[in-house]
Parts: sequence; structure tokens; C-alpha cells
Amino acid sequence: MGKIEAINITNISEKNTFYVNQAILEKGKGIVNDRYYGNFKEKKEQVTLINLEEINNFNNQTKQNIDAKNFRRNIIISGINLNKLINKKIIINEVTLRICEICQPCKYLQDRLKIPGLVKMLLNKSGVRAEILTSGSLSVGDYIKIQK
Repeated sequence: MGKIEAINITNISEKNTFYVNQAILEKGKGIVNDRYYGNFKEKKEQVTLINLEEINNFNNQTKQNIDAKNFRRNIIISGINLNKLINKKIIINEVTLRICEICQPCKYLQDRLKIPGLVKMLLNKSGVRAEILTSGSLSVGDYIKIQK
């Protein structure tokens, strides 16, 4: 069973992200107060998730200590492999998410963190995009169930 380790948002694009203890996710809209709330091209872009294990592996590999929020994904989780959940649903409290696709790293992140080769190092390791199927709230420490 997975667990939410952190929730990360920003209300202005290209500004620093920040942690919140709780978030409200709205079906068809996104995370309330996040920069992409109601402002995305496709349903699959409503929320992003990343494995804390991948962040820790990256930091160990590069001898860095980059805070999880700086990877700019909304929900940092542990205990489950997100890449194996493509086209599956997860449940956190009353919130249901459909994991849509791997969210590849971008040059913007590489430039922002000033780490040459970051895009290549994080290929298939930088999280997933998800669609919100049912609205609700979630908090740091909540457990994640994979829908059978």
C-alpha cells in the first residue's frame, strides 16, 4: 500500500512550488489553488504524482540533495511503483485517480535545477499524469489503494 509523503503546488506558473498539508481535488478541474486548476489541455494533465524512491535514487546517483518539491510534481508518494499503474485507478480517501501516462522530465526542470543531463537521467522515472475521476480531499500521510 502506498502513502502520500507530500503535496506540492504553486498558484503561479514558473514560480517556486510549496508544500501544503491538505489539498482539494475536483473532478474535471484539478487541484484547487494550483496553477493548472481548470487550465490544462487534456484530462490526463489534472494532477501529477512522483515516487519518493525515484527522487532519493536520483539524489544518491547525482550526489545531490534536491528537495522533492523541486521536481514540480503535485503528489509525492512512497510504497508503490507508479509506472506499473498506467491505465489503472488508485483511491485516496474519496478521491479516485486514473493514472494515464508517464510524465517525462523536461528541459525546463533541467535548466531550473542546473543539472546537465537531468532529462536523460530521469527518463521514465519522473512521475505520472492522472485524471481526477471523483472529487475530494487528501492529506499528507493518507494511504493509497490500488483499485482491483
